[in-house]
Order: sequence, then structure tokens, then C-alpha cells
Amino acid sequence: MEEPFCSVNLLDGKTKAMGKRKASWSERFVAALLCKGDLADEELDAEPCSTSKLFRFASRWEKFFFTIGILCAALSGVLMPLNTVFSGMVADVYLKAGNSAEGDDSVLDSVFVILYLYAGTAALQFIFSLIQQYLLLSATNSLVNKLRCEFVSAVLRTEASILDATSAGKMSSLLNENVDKVKDGLGEKIALVVRGMGMFLLSIGLSFFYNWKVTLCLVPLGPACAVVMGLMGKYTSSSLKEQMDSSTTAAAIVEESIMNVKTVAACNGQDDMVKRYSSFLSTSSRLGAKIGFTNGFFEGAFFFIIYLFSIVSLLIGVPDVHNGGAEAGSVIVAFGCILLGTYYLGTVGPFMMTLLKARIAAAVIYKTIDEATAREQVEEHVEKLGGSVIFENVHFKYPTRETPVLKGLSWRVESQQTIALAGHSGCGKSTIIGLLSKFYQKSDGQILVDGKDIGTIDKNILRRNIGVVSQEPCLFNGTIRENITLGRKWRGEGTEDERIKKVIDIAQAAHFIEKLEYGLFTKLGDGAISLSGGQKQRIAIARAIFMDPSILILDEATSALDVQSERKVQEALNEASIGRTTIMIAHRLSTLKNAHVIYVIDKGIVAEQGSHDYLISLGGLYARMAEKQSLCVEDEKKTKAKEDKPFNHSLERYSSRRSLLSDRAKSSDENERIISDSISKTSFLRLYTHGQTRQIWATVIIAALRGLEIPYYVVLMGILYAALNASPTDYWPLLIIYCVSSIFMGIAVWVTIAGAHYYSSLCSEGVMARVRERILSKILHRNAEYFDHKETSNATIVNDLNQHAGSLIAGLDHRMVLFVWCSSSFITCLLFSIVAKWQIGLMGLAASIVFFLLLAGLFYLMTIYMDNESRSSRTAENALEILEQVRTIQIMSVEGYFENKYEQAQREVKGLTRKVTIVQSLIYAFTQSSAFFFGLIAFAAGAEYVYNGELTPLNLYLIGISIEFCGCCLSFINPTFPDLMRANTAARILYTYFDLPDEIDAGDDKAELSGEFTVTNVNFAYPTRPEHKVANQLCISASSGESIALVGASGCGKSTLIGLIERFYEQSGGTIKVDGIDHRRISMHNLRSQIALVGQEPVLFQGSITENILLGCDGDLSLDDVRSACAMANASSFIQDLPQGYDTNVGSKGRSLSGGQKQRIAIARALVRKPKILLLDEATSALDGESERIVQEALERAAAGRTSISIAHRLSSIKDVSRIYFIEEGAVIECGNHEQLIDLNGKYASYVKAQSLDQN
Repeated sequence: MEEPFCSVNLLDGKTKAMGKRKASWSERFVAALLCKGDLADEELDAEPCSTSKLFRFASRWEKFFFTIGILCAALSGVLMPLNTVFSGMVADVYLKAGNSAEGDDSVLDSVFVILYLYAGTAALQFIFSLIQQYLLLSATNSLVNKLRCEFVSAVLRTEASILDATSAGKMSSLLNENVDKVKDGLGEKIALVVRGMGMFLLSIGLSFFYNWKVTLCLVPLGPACAVVMGLMGKYTSSSLKEQMDSSTTAAAIVEESIMNVKTVAACNGQDDMVKRYSSFLSTSSRLGAKIGFTNGFFEGAFFFIIYLFSIVSLLIGVPDVHNGGAEAGSVIVAFGCILLGTYYLGTVGPFMMTLLKARIAAAVIYKTIDEATAREQVEEHVEKLGGSVIFENVHFKYPTRETPVLKGLSWRVESQQTIALAGHSGCGKSTIIGLLSKFYQKSDGQILVDGKDIGTIDKNILRRNIGVVSQEPCLFNGTIRENITLGRKWRGEGTEDERIKKVIDIAQAAHFIEKLEYGLFTKLGDGAISLSGGQKQRIAIARAIFMDPSILILDEATSALDVQSERKVQEALNEASIGRTTIMIAHRLSTLKNAHVIYVIDKGIVAEQGSHDYLISLGGLYARMAEKQSLCVEDEKKTKAKEDKPFNHSLERYSSRRSLLSDRAKSSDENERIISDSISKTSFLRLYTHGQTRQIWATVIIAALRGLEIPYYVVLMGILYAALNASPTDYWPLLIIYCVSSIFMGIAVWVTIAGAHYYSSLCSEGVMARVRERILSKILHRNAEYFDHKETSNATIVNDLNQHAGSLIAGLDHRMVLFVWCSSSFITCLLFSIVAKWQIGLMGLAASIVFFLLLAGLFYLMTIYMDNESRSSRTAENALEILEQVRTIQIMSVEGYFENKYEQAQREVKGLTRKVTIVQSLIYAFTQSSAFFFGLIAFAAGAEYVYNGELTPLNLYLIGISIEFCGCCLSFINPTFPDLMRANTAARILYTYFDLPDEIDAGDDKAELSGEFTVTNVNFAYPTRPEHKVANQLCISASSGESIALVGASGCGKSTLIGLIERFYEQSGGTIKVDGIDHRRISMHNLRSQIALVGQEPVLFQGSITENILLGCDGDLSLDDVRSACAMANASSFIQDLPQGYDTNVGSKGRSLSGGQKQRIAIARALVRKPKILLLDEATSALDGESERIVQEALERAAAGRTSISIAHRLSSIKDVSRIYFIEEGAVIECGNHEQLIDLNGKYASYVKAQSLDQN
């Protein structure tokens, strides 16, 4: 169940977490009036934060900028009604002059005085608008950057129990989508709200000043419209929250499927992932259509009410003029001011909704920030701990589980002593590390460090005294030196450079680092360098001991390595352990032999303890585990493993999920995205080619029809002018025509607004869902080579899809409606003026051309700056790196380093952002003052024609306000310009993926395979390193039902062969045949449906255990098949112990399960497919000895009648296969069964001797 949003107390504004409660009648009333319909709900599940809370993290300067900007917006709003006042004053001059205006110099002088006011007001409007926009956008950008940093910082301080329940993809979506919504709600949008309200209030004041009777009739219009807008907020807020939840979940699916694209492909799960994505997009689309129709209905009702009130006011005002109670000009000014003010207030509706979305989004962000622990100052030099640790009767269970993990665990380690923790998968070994690092809090018992309760020790001091080396080393984007120090300053003996040299020597990493061209300054990341598993692990060791920790934790630190790399890393670990407390966790018991004490954990307690020899002699649980792993060869001296190959022989290692190092990081000087010239010309207009044609045409036609409203209004004003100028006996027929026409117009506007919003929501949500689904499908069907290039790395694609999809929709939603409406109004008003007096109309056209050329130039600059800003920004990638590796960052207590790194990435594009802001402010200022400039031109030219008798005053008035409305249309349309620019940028990026050619899956899609395969003289080199052959004349074969194994050092080509068989890559030479058929002639879908891959790093997806096992399977498999596969994989017992059994949600990346449990689910996923070929790439590396034996037996049973290819560094798991191939530098150098290779006494035999537990 989702947590409630952050809520805000209406009285004191304090943020708090709250459950459901009743809203008081006063809250509901105030909520309706202030367009806070979300607060007017009977039951409040959550509340958006108040508008003032949007500025929670604003600095004094930012608040000052916001204050001045909002003040300028209010002044701009105050000036806007003056164009109506001035046009009314011009009309009043001519109405008083009657038929004597022709040739009357005094009339012309009076008109030009008014025109001078026009010019001065236009200049002031330009200045106020420019200052307003620049200050507000600058302050908003600064505030939003700060909000991003606060969010990232909060995630880094969030408790592990909360992080376990949230995926990195969801966190990334929360950051990108919600912060963008906050940014959209601030800046110009909040200014437009303030301006609209300012205009409305001044309009009332001016109306009272000119004609209080007319104004009194129109005063109730304000509250009536506020109630309508409040109802709109009430009926849309809940749908908005649901839509945001669906969008966030959809973004998380994109992240986990693309970041694990090889696992998805191996399971034929592309369509399943797209369907899951589509289901959440469909929910979002349905809610979006509902929101669109609701907004349109109430916005249309708003304008209908305006027309009704206008009729009432004129039924009083016009007779009053003819009865001598008022002047005609005062009625026109009063009526025009309040009508225009209310009209502008109506246009505020979408901006109020944007502000509402910002308040909801801010509440979500603040919830994450408020849940985080308080930021603590981390001293560079922290207290040195002794390193003794005592667990005494410790109990613990995870918050999401009912079953306890630890049930009275007790063990101890003295300072500088080495102990080991052994036991079955899921017994609680890794949980102990979480408790010792203060990720979790025990439920009972005591944990003492140096005799002090761990609760009394500051967690940063504790973590700075702990060094951790885990099974999957995580290296970050940056140089090797930066990865070792991570911003930490060495304060001990010697300089920092001397300390770095010492730790890389201890980690035995100096040898290969010195061979790199740039040594310690070699960049790790896309397009830079890829290291072997052993090399990465040794850098991780150097990083762990850089700050000279008192406690070193080795969590499966060598389980992923081959014998050669393991030997080097184990020697490095032994060296690193000297002089510090060491806690080792390993399933490979050969690494634990030298520990002072080994604690064997079973069912949450210590079952056995003692030295290796003692526990072997005891003949208990540990002895049985050791027996399963021993190869029992004759005692010989361990052969000295060779040195690691120099870097130019190390390979990119295929795995089901590449490390974040190679998938995500960007070289700081190589971060620009490559976009082809043809694609770079793409615009958001392509959205109109993706179906939904009827809805799109309906939207355009209805919005264009609404564009007739303003010309129709001009005609109505002409009727009003004529009614005021008529005799007291002749004005009533004209007034009745005006009233009837206004009612008709009000209904037409209501229908067109509701229809346009409804159809635009349908087409925008539908088209965007189709575009996003197609892009995800295209990406998931790419071969692995596509993701090896830095410009299309997994993380880059994830960022592009989640970050830009929300911007692209602006080309179809309500902003498109506003654009079409204003464009239609502009054209019809201009045509009206040309028909009425072509000379003045052409002057208006010329002014429009000059204006558009000026705007075009500014838009061109803005597009360049926005594109450069988008390409140069690394904030999204840095954020994803941080969110993916929060736990690693926290345990090293380097949160501050990554916070600074993220802030630095934002500062790098600050200059480009400022340029965008300047251009955007100029565009805004020109469009907001355009009504005055256009009115000035029209009335100035027309006055001369009236003076010369070539134009009547009535026609001048109609032409003047018609051209003036052309300027108003530019003012109305301005808020869409930045969004459309962003949509253009998003289109250029997203269509690079949309236009990818379809992967042609040619070949036989019905072939039934028996499993026989041969690999003959295969050559292969990775696309990013074509000069280095990974497979070099490689030859391997297996008969149907035969089991073979591949052995060799990391990077020798074993996993590369798996990738070639799965057709992740295509070999450059040689052949791979299955059942005598070239595997490239078999469709990939058919081939992979008969091959099952279990990788070294088990990848599970958010969802139930059943959903994970059935990923990519045909629909004819049942739950019984799932249970059977789980039983074969030794997974049934722990699944049945889970509260929800097979329906248990495994969480993001399977976080709710242990490593061994995840691996068994992955094995069950392979077995349920009943494959003809099993590919086991370190399939049992994460399992303890007992589970490994059971799973190995299960795999052997499953392999009966199937061909199996196993890769294993733990040689006990492959000794019974039919044939073992020893691979070195991409070629087979030894081949035979286990006994034959032992007798050969070659490379394989040396590996076996190194792993045997029976040696003295």
C-alpha cells in the first residue's frame, strides 16, 4: 500500500504525516474559493502542500527575487486592463463628437493624447514583464536545483527499511517527474496566476470608478467563477494523484527492464515488459482523459457564466445611458474592463491546475525529505575504534516480514582478530552486516563495539571505521584515484599520494594500474575502460582500506572470481586484514580456513563455532558443507597462479546485468549525445502521425472554431457601440440581438472548450502511450552491441525516456489547444481588419510579420541553448548513479562527496540555463506588451483615416480592438512557447529511438531442437574494442543431452561464448550450429525459447515470485508448473515460509530475498521453460554448500535429456560433466573429463589443487 502524501496543517503550515480525517466545513468552503478542491474532499487521504511551502528551501535572495518578480507580475496585471480603458476612451471621444469627428483637430488631438498613454503603458509593460520573467525563472531554476539536491541528499540519508521498499527507478521518477512539475508550477505559471488575479481586482476597481451600476451587476461574477474553479480542483485532484502514481510505476518498469535488458532478452520477456508498461500507461491515459474532460467542462462553464453576467450588466447599463444617468464611454470602459479581467482570470484555470500539480508533487518530494534522518556533520578525521564486536542474544526481523531472521544470535570477535560467518543462504549472515553497519535496528539483545552499545555510537563514526568488500564491486564514474578516495581526505601518516600508493600495493592492484596509459587517472566509464572482475575487486579493496578502517568486512569478496583472480584477490585480502578486525562471509569455505574462529549460523542462531580443523573433526554441519565442496585430490603444493593479464588482454565480461560502471558512467569530457542530422530535424509535429487521427482532427477543428470567439466578440462590441449611439427609441432591438447572440456564444464556447480538452486529452495520452510503448519495445529488442556505445548506454536511454517523455506531450495536450485557439483568433482578427479597411489591416499584418521575425530569431537562439543544455547536463545520470548505489555510498559514509558531485553537475550547465532564461524573458516581454503596440498602431493609423473622412468612428473602433486582440492572442499563447520548445528538444532525442530500424528476427520460428550444438573456429571482438579478439578460433561441441563445462580465468571468453549462443552478439567468423543448423537461421525468439540462461548475478524484477518465474513464457504454463520448477530448484521450502507464498513481491532487484534465494528463483525461471539447452553461468555461486548440493542435483536431474553448458569457478560443481573445456585467451587449450584433465596435470589440475579443502 502506498504511503500517504505529505500533508500540511492548514493553520500552522507544519508538515506532518496524517491518515484519513474529515475536512471541516470551513476548510471545504475556503478550499472551494481558493481552488483547493483537493482539500474539499469529505475524506482526506492526503493533502498537497500549501503554495507557500513550495518556497520551503528558497534562500533570502531567491525569496527576494520571487517577491520582486511577483510584484512585477501584479503590476503587469494592473497595466493589462488599461488597453481596454484606452480603447474605451477612444470610443468615448468619437461618441461625444458624433458626426463632427471628420476634420476636427481637437478630436484628433484628444485621440493622440490617448495614444501617447498607449505607448508609455506598452513600454512599462515590456519592462515589468522582462524583470518579472527573468527574476522568477532565475529564482525557480535555483530553487529547483536546490530541491533536487535536497531530494538526493534525503535519499542518501533514508533508512534502509524504506529504501528496501522502493526501487531506484521509482526514486529516479520521483526526482525527475515531480521536480519538473514543481518547476512548471513556479516561475511564469505562478506569475500568470498573480497577474490574472491582479487584472481582475484592478478591473473591478476601474469599473467601479467609471460606472458603479454596471460593476455591481458584475461583482458576483468573481465568486461564482471561483466556485467553478474550486469544483474543478475538487474533481481532478484525486485523479491527478492516481495518474502520478501510475506514471511513477511505469517509469520504474522502464528503468528495471532497460538496465537488465540482457536478462529480459534471454527470457524472451520483451513483450511481457512492454505489456506491463502498457498497463500502467493505459491507467494513466484513462485518468488523463478524465482529467481533461473535467477541466474542459468547468473551464467552459466559467466562460459561459461570464457571458451571462455580461448580459445582465448591459441590460442595466445601456438603458441608463439613454436615460441620461451615465455616459456611453463609461459603460464601455466598465463593461470591457471587468469582462477582460474575468476573461484573463479564466485563462488562469490551466495555470491553477499546474500549480495544483506542483503542490502535489512537492508534497511527494517533501515526504521523502522529511522521512530521511537529520543531516549530520561528518568530520574528516573521525574517532578510531578498537574493532572488537559482540553480538549477544540478538533478535531481528525485517519490517516487511513476519518471520524473524535472527533468533538469539550470539558471537564475538576481538580487536585485530579474523572470524568467519558460514551457513546456508538466507540464514542471516548478510543481515548481521546490516545490523553492524546500523542499516537496521535490532529488536532485542545487545550489539557492542569496543564494549559500547552500538546505539550510542554515531553511525558516521562507525561506518568510517568499517571497510566493506562485497561480491559485486561497484565502481563509480570517475578516475581510479577518485574511486579509491571518494572525496575522503587522508589525515594519517604520510601524504595522500603515499597512502594511495600503499593501499594499491596492499590490494595488489599496482601491477595492472601501472600498465594503463593514464595510471590512477584512467577514467572508468562508457568509452573509457573496462576492467576484469579481479581488477575491479582489487580497486574495491584499495577503496575499503584507504581510510585505514578498524573493521574489514568481506562479504563473498571472491565468489565471483576464477582461481587465478581469486588467488590474487585472496592474497590482497589477507594483506589488507593485517592489523584490523576482519569478518568474512563466504560460501566457498576454502577462503575461511585461516580464520581464528568460524561461526556456523543456522536458523538464526550459532549452531557451531571453532577453527576449521575443529569443525571438520566435529563432523557436524560445517563438515558436511566442506565435504560437498572438496575435490579430494592428492595433496600437492598449491601451484602459483599466474599474474593477472595486462589490461590489453582483459575483456568486457558478459553478465546478465553489466555493472553500473560500464552501463552508466560517463566520461566527464565525453558526455555529448550523438544525434544524426536527419533525426535532429524532427519536431513534436510528428506526434500527429501516430494514429488517433479522428481525435486529433476533432481537437484541432474544435479549438479552431473557438478561435472565432474573439472576432465574434468584436462584432458584439460593434452592436453594443451601435446600441449606445442609437436614439432612445431604437436601441432595444440592438440590445436584444446582443443578448441573444451572447447566450449563443456562451454555449458555443462552453461546448468547444469541453470538447477540445476532452479530445486533446484522449489523443495526447493515447499517442504518447503508443510512442512510449514503441520506444521501449524497440530498445528491448536491440542486440547487446547497441548498449555498448556510450551514447546509447542503458542509463542514458532510461534517462531520456523518463525525463523527456513528459515534455513531448505538450505538443498534443491542452497547450496545443491553447495554441490552435490563439492562432485561429489571431488569423481571423487580422482578416477581419483587412476586410474592414485593408490599409490598416495590412499595417497590422506588417507589424505581425516584424513581430514574428523577431520572435523567430529568439526562438532559434532558445532552441540552440536548450539543446546544448540538454546534451551537456549530467545531473540525471549522476542522480541515477547515486540512487542505484545508495547502500554502497551509505556504508562508506561518503554521502557528502556524492552530494557535492551532484551539485557540481548542476553548476556546469548554469551558464547555459541563464542564456535560456534571458531569451525566454525577452520572448515573454514582447508578447505581453504586444496588445498595446498593436492597439497603438491600429488607432494611430485609423485616427488619420477618420480625420480625412475615409473611415467611420465605429469601423475604427472595431478595427482597433480587432488588431489589439491580435496582440492579446500573443499574450495568451506565450505560456505555451517554452513548453513547445522543450517538446521539440524532447522529440529530437526520443525519435532517435523511435526511428530505430526493426530488428529483423529472420529464420525458422518453429524448429524443434534436440540440443546438439557445435562451435567451429569462432572469432569475435567486442564492438567497442575491435582490435582485441575475445574468441580466437574457438571450437566446442556437445551432443544432445550431454553436459559440458567451460573453465578459465576471468575474461578468457567463457561468458562471451554464452552471449554468442544466445545471439546477444554475432560472431565475426566461424559457425555456431544447433542440430546442424546455423543458429543465425533460427529466429531469436524460437532459439531463446528453447535455451534457458541462469547468470551469475540473479536478476529479478518488481513483482510476485510467480510473475518472475513466468517472465516471457507462453501462456499455457500453470501454477503447478511453477511449483514443480521451484521444487527442482530447492526453492519451495523458503517460498512456502513466506507470508504470501508465491504471490510475495520480491521488491526492486529482488531486495526482499537473500542472494541464494534470488538465485534459486532464477534457476526455477530457467527450469519452468523445459529448455533443450541449459546455460549455467556461475549458477550456484551465490549458494551455500548444502543448497549448492541440492540445487546441483536438481540441475543434474533437469539436465537429463537436455544439453547443458556450465561455467563455474567453483570446480566442485562441474566435476561430473561429460567434458570440460579449459579456455585461455579465447581458445581451447585443454579438453577432457575431470579425471583426464587431472591426469594431464595442466592448467585445470592446478585450479583443482588450489581449491581443494583437503590439503594440509
